[in-house]
Amino acid sequence: MKAPSGGKRITKGWLEFMLAEHERKERPGTRVSVADFAVRQGIPPGEGFNSELVLVDVTAELSNGPGEAQEKTYHLAAKFFHADPFAAEINRRFLSHIKELRMYAEVVHELNAFLAARVPEESPICIPKMIYGKENGSEYVLVMENIKAAGYMTNDKRKGLDVEHVMRSVEEIAKVHAVSYAYNKAHNFLEKFPCYQFKIETITVIPAFLTCSLKNCIAYLNTVKGKEELAKKVENAHPILSKKFLALYDDFGNVCLCHGDFWNCNIMFKYQQHDDSQEQTLEGIKLIDWGNSSWNNPIFDLQYLLHTSTTLELRKTHIDDILQKYHTVFTSLATKLGAPLPHYDYSALREDWDRTAIFGFTLGNMLIQGTLSTTNPANKPRGPSILDHGALTPVRLIVNGFKTGMAKILGPIISGPNGGKFMEKFFGGILKPIQKEILSGTNEAMNARLLEILCEADEKGLFDE
Repeated sequence: MKAPSGGKRITKGWLEFMLAEHERKERPGTRVSVADFAVRQGIPPGEGFNSELVLVDVTAELSNGPGEAQEKTYHLAAKFFHADPFAAEINRRFLSHIKELRMYAEVVHELNAFLAARVPEESPICIPKMIYGKENGSEYVLVMENIKAAGYMTNDKRKGLDVEHVMRSVEEIAKVHAVSYAYNKAHNFLEKFPCYQFKIETITVIPAFLTCSLKNCIAYLNTVKGKEELAKKVENAHPILSKKFLALYDDFGNVCLCHGDFWNCNIMFKYQQHDDSQEQTLEGIKLIDWGNSSWNNPIFDLQYLLHTSTTLELRKTHIDDILQKYHTVFTSLATKLGAPLPHYDYSALREDWDRTAIFGFTLGNMLIQGTLSTTNPANKPRGPSILDHGALTPVRLIVNGFKTGMAKILGPIISGPNGGKFMEKFFGGILKPIQKEILSGTNEAMNARLLEILCEADEKGLFDE
């Protein structure tokens, strides 16, 4: 059955078909009759760059024969191609949808089976359960359990993660890294899952974004008392920072499966409430949003997490404990799985951490401005369009077709050697209103985190020639 193209096009008939496919995996012959369903937006605008996410609540009746009917309620999360044709085409180019679908349909099952066979006492890699998936080029849908309904929630991105949540997150990503590393030694991961091969063109837009975001940083530092000299250092270092960033991919080998977008809002936590008090205990964790995953270097996931999702105080106070925890989990689990890491003690990891500081600063600077801003155009909800009217469907299809065509033309240009100038203009338009917000001083959380990461980078000598 043809999959809907988005949340607004979900029908009762498709839900019955999709849920029956799911139920028949365990109970062949099951029929599903949907009594009622509701669809709502899954995430705030600006936090879903790779796809459209909607939440679907379904009440249905399941039957497998005479007199066997039972009512069941489903809480689902469904992903589709991004509603904007340009964004959808770019994500097709970088295989974001395929990588995420395969993660839920095959990869994690394969890794967990490998883990259970060799270290049965270890808990599995935790991601939401897949309900249904389809991808055939023109159609794409991924349906998962809505883990919010089971009590999982994300941390407030404006506050950042505390030590307990960082430690738990680091443990979980270390497990992903260790299991995939060991699996590869026995089975050749990329031969089985070639779509995860890292391609340098996936990060060629970052220098353009860095260039534009640093202009905001320089303007901001010039308004902060005592930071005028730092503003000059950033301005002078500006041309070489992108080169330092790109050079990392020549210096560090790709050794395991990495998340690629490992920050606060892609980690969900569940808590146990104690009856005798208001205190909660962290009970569970699940990692979500795998569209940027690739075979890469694990230190990048750590830099990404800590510089996008924690405060400078936490990093300064607890960095050794955090990295020690990661190193212990990664190396001990890899050894149990039959793939010990030779010549990689904690001092070697710490050296890698220091050498990749430019990665943490670059991604931290970008995400602080991109996700904490209240004026980012990408964070604005899409209002009703006249083209949504049924009578104008032919016009909407023509407009969307034009956007898709332009994306196919521009995609190779963007990811090519001359794409930087084009993307600088594009990102410059997005970052102008963010600069105004920074200079206004109204967004204290964003400004504080931005100043912290700039001062931290200066202390590490990233702006020194």
